[in-house]
Amino acid sequence: MTMARRTKKAGPAGRLGARYGVRVRRRIAEIEAQGRGRHECPKCRSKTMSRTSTGIWTCRHCGSKIASSAYNLTKPVAVKREVRHAPTEEGAPEEISVEEEPEKA
Repeated sequence: MTMARRTKKAGPAGRLGARYGVRVRRRIAEIEAQGRGRHECPKCRSKTMSRTSTGIWTCRHCGSKIASSAYNLTKPVAVKREVRHAPTEEGAPEEISVEEEPEKA
């Protein structure tokens, strides 16, 4: 006699058994499946980014390591904008926006 498969329906949330309710278990299963999948690397644009541990993501292609959300890779802020006021010929200040690239780790 073979044992029944217990986690076909539940997936990753099968370890919780009958506890916590169906909605919570389904939400946990969705979030964990999304975190285990491959994501696009923000540096090399290949789909080889995987989660090493909570909040730490590494790319198998280019080897970059970034910190992001715990279960889903969020894209880092690409451009910091700073607004400076510079005087014009008439004497009224004019807004100048300066774009900077983020620091590379």
